[in-house]
Amino acid sequence: MKKIALTSIILIAVVTAIFIYTNNTDKQIQAQSLQSTSQLDTAIDSASARDTFEYFLSGLGEKELDALQAKFMQFNSQRPVDSQIDKALFQQYIHYKTYLQTLESDANSADFGLVDLMALNDQLLAAQLKFFTPEQQKLLFAEENQLRTMALKKIELQQVAASKEEFNVMWQQELQLLPEKAQLAYKNAALMGSLADTEGMEPQEQYLIRQELVGAEGAQRLAELDAKNEVFNADVDNYLNERQALMTADSVTMEALESAITALREANFSSQQQRRIKALERIHDANTEP
Repeated sequence: MKKIALTSIILIAVVTAIFIYTNNTDKQIQAQSLQSTSQLDTAIDSASARDTFEYFLSGLGEKELDALQAKFMQFNSQRPVDSQIDKALFQQYIHYKTYLQTLESDANSADFGLVDLMALNDQLLAAQLKFFTPEQQKLLFAEENQLRTMALKKIELQQVAASKEEFNVMWQQELQLLPEKAQLAYKNAALMGSLADTEGMEPQEQYLIRQELVGAEGAQRLAELDAKNEVFNADVDNYLNERQALMTADSVTMEALESAITALREANFSSQQQRRIKALERIHDANTEP
């Protein structure tokens, strides 16, 4: 069977990266024997059938596709019967992902616009129905398809609105047509975006804007969280510097080095922070590799 590419094809990157803001991580199950090496500090994502498929397929490159399919089958069989995923659906999903690689796009073109994005959206929807029934399509892609559709609608309204105020009115009208849960998701995303825009502002200005967005109590909690994060980031910087000094020391065996780094990590951070620190170490090492 043809291997599925490790990196996303340009078609997916253009169409789905326009408006992605969700990250479902609920109801995850620890099962290290079923994971690839790079996944050992994570939990198997079982928030939805598609999340589970993507989790196992993310191990490509470390393991062959057949091995990943076997691990999925083992994981699936260990779940309660009423929570198990149709085995054939995983195979269909693999065929679908493989097929996406055959689609071509001129997405790198400088004049790639709304009409082109809409055409790509149509291609994706057609590809989904090529491999799945309408019910399966809804199960696997309903949220993604809605996000993409709303992203395209947002671009369209931005192009036709005469002013920012007119756009806001039309956009709110579109949101009112969505189910209540989806409306709340968009509102939360907008709020998070507005809060993110306050990063880097002067403390007083930042506090006043946050107070307007989330109230005085919320603004105060955010200020306290910022202070804690500053302390934590300083501790991480100091730790990474000390760790780097250990790694560059002469005449240190690998075993002694690992023991020293573990002791340093445990001395500086709580047990609840250990996984996060290890992840930050990997990011730091990746960014500093020659």
